[in-house]
Amino acid sequence: MMEGVKQLIPVRKKFESEKTFPFHIVYKQTKDIQHELPEHTHELLEIVIIHEGKGTFFIDQTFYDIAKDDIIIIPSNTIHRTIPDKDYSLTSTAIFFSPALINHSTYGNIFIYLKIFEESKKEKNYKYSLKDKHFDQLTDYIKTLVNEVKTTKSDQVNAILLWLHVTLLHLNRNCLTLHKEISNESSHGPEWFKESLVYIDQNLGDNLNLNSLSKRFSVSNAHFSRVFKQLVGINVTDYIAMKRILLAKDLLRSYNEKISTVAEQCGFSSIPHFFRTFKKLTSMTPSEYRKKTSSNSMS
Repeated sequence: MMEGVKQLIPVRKKFESEKTFPFHIVYKQTKDIQHELPEHTHELLEIVIIHEGKGTFFIDQTFYDIAKDDIIIIPSNTIHRTIPDKDYSLTSTAIFFSPALINHSTYGNIFIYLKIFEESKKEKNYKYSLKDKHFDQLTDYIKTLVNEVKTTKSDQVNAILLWLHVTLLHLNRNCLTLHKEISNESSHGPEWFKESLVYIDQNLGDNLNLNSLSKRFSVSNAHFSRVFKQLVGINVTDYIAMKRILLAKDLLRSYNEKISTVAEQCGFSSIPHFFRTFKKLTSMTPSEYRKKTSSNSMS
């Protein structure tokens, strides 16, 4: 039984480049439904560009229909999953990078490069679309990035960073002005299910479980569990645990609260349970994670 549960918990995606140069690009990869990763999360920021095909993208608490010319912005530590259409395989490019790569220049505002990630997280809107020349220009920048990754020139890293900055500026200028005019959400799943995802996200500090959620949304335990597992890919208990740990990571990184206070704010009734769950899903204790992220921010 425990082995089955382990396979359903969202995984933390690992990258070979994380310890050296935290940048990774997967160019125009075609995937069908059998070869897609399950629900997962990672520390790096991610940009997904859809070139061909159709599908559904689940991120944070929302499902999006995706197709050619769509762009998905994924902040770090965010649960996400691509669900390709069974009849239309998705071809996409994924760019992964650490925010630490963004220049700390004396001039200008360094945060402007990451504005699209901040806005996406704040507004909980992660899907954007570019049309015509703006999308073509973006694909040209991506091709240049791919070519630079393949080179062995001494200035390779500098070139990658330059074109990454240009790509981010292009997305900020041409995506953020459009997204408020577009209705992005998918009709994926019944209304009570979509409302339950929002409710979970807004009440992580409360006593959330299958019984309380089923009662609140007036469906049976069995039906709630079946629909949730079918649409999200993991059971509701594991989903709540992951969301709580992601919230804990944000709090540990951004605030100097006691670890016991963080555990309470994230809905854990006991410190040992919090430590066990955190270590299981991150391979670190809360103290180790705080120390790691604190040292990274100072470097």
